[in-house]
Amino acid sequence: MNDLLTRREQRQSEATAAAAPVAAPPALAPAPRGGTALVLSSVPLARLHALIDSCGEMRVSDMHIHPGKPVRRVRSGNLVMDQGPDGIFTAEDIEAWLIEATDGRPNPLEPRGHVSVAMATDNYRVRGTFRKSHAGVTVTFRLIPNVIPEANEVGVPQIIQDLMHRDSGLIILEGPTGSGKTTAIAALIKMVNRHYNKHIYMVEDPTEFVHEEIGATSIIQRQIGSHALDYPTAIEDALRSKPNIIVIGELLNPATAKAALHAATTGHLVITTAHAGSIAEALDSFIGQFNADEQAQVRSRLSQSLLAIMVQKLVPAVDGRLQAAREVLVNNTNFSELIRKDSSHLIRAQIDGDKQAGERRSFTLEHSLFTLVAEGKITGKTAMAVAKAPDDLEATLRRAGIYDMGVAV
Repeated sequence: MNDLLTRREQRQSEATAAAAPVAAPPALAPAPRGGTALVLSSVPLARLHALIDSCGEMRVSDMHIHPGKPVRRVRSGNLVMDQGPDGIFTAEDIEAWLIEATDGRPNPLEPRGHVSVAMATDNYRVRGTFRKSHAGVTVTFRLIPNVIPEANEVGVPQIIQDLMHRDSGLIILEGPTGSGKTTAIAALIKMVNRHYNKHIYMVEDPTEFVHEEIGATSIIQRQIGSHALDYPTAIEDALRSKPNIIVIGELLNPATAKAALHAATTGHLVITTAHAGSIAEALDSFIGQFNADEQAQVRSRLSQSLLAIMVQKLVPAVDGRLQAAREVLVNNTNFSELIRKDSSHLIRAQIDGDKQAGERRSFTLEHSLFTLVAEGKITGKTAMAVAKAPDDLEATLRRAGIYDMGVAV
């Protein structure tokens, strides 16, 4: 890689219009300032620039690139392989991108063998995830919408939007990688930015969406590795800045979770993400990362500070795109008691008991899937395939008359 760094200067004269940038489609504005600019200083970088622009035009969400193999593009959740030699990049190409993205930092993949960076072309902003693997250094690029969506556009439930008015507490967005958690948070921050004069302190790794301040709103965006050492340190720094809202990119470890919980119980609204497939899994995962002698205290503090957990999963829609199905818990006295007593296995039954309530604040994944089927957004077959409790969903579909002869329509 050092040789590549030396050759980087030699390649400066190679910069050409190897592939003219494709104009951004109307739905996407020019890339915002911030991140690492993707300078076309070599043929490999020019080819990458062209690839990213073409993916943006095609509404591709992700690109998986392995040395010597065709690029795989993800569009509406479907993986498609490029054809022909133009869709193949070498190990040297990928390492040249890594050098450029990390400003020539020595050993950028150490100590984890993995690094995520925010980058920008003339037209698009992307998150690049480089990692060591059996195939060598491979990379995944995710295109980031340059226009931050509205909360309603991405389907964030109104009850979650309403919680952004609170002065303190913890909101956790859960789901697998690529399920739209970061986009949902960006939409919520956009809403706050537009309607309330708040001091918002955001710590991410990397910074994906760049927010422009509106009115008296103050937004600080810090990136781990570039502006802050790690999440716990950055959260401690945030507390000294008197923020109203703290955004934490991800609850990576017990130290980050403990810092987030402390911030939420000391007069700050904290919103963050983690990885879980259900409300019960989210609670068990949060508490289970602590030592046994700490868990009782953590449960007690979490039961008092938790405002809501939203778990979301993207599923194929009938229009060929992806649709978010969600499970939501909005904390109340009953849920708080279950959390404190380590009875998360009873959470689902408690949520189901809300079915007859005049206002549904919390709901299961199956309720969300049923609603999407009833609205014609997804098929019953799709809903049954992703349901955590398919028998419950089947019974609900049958009662609604949209389940016929064993096939959900």
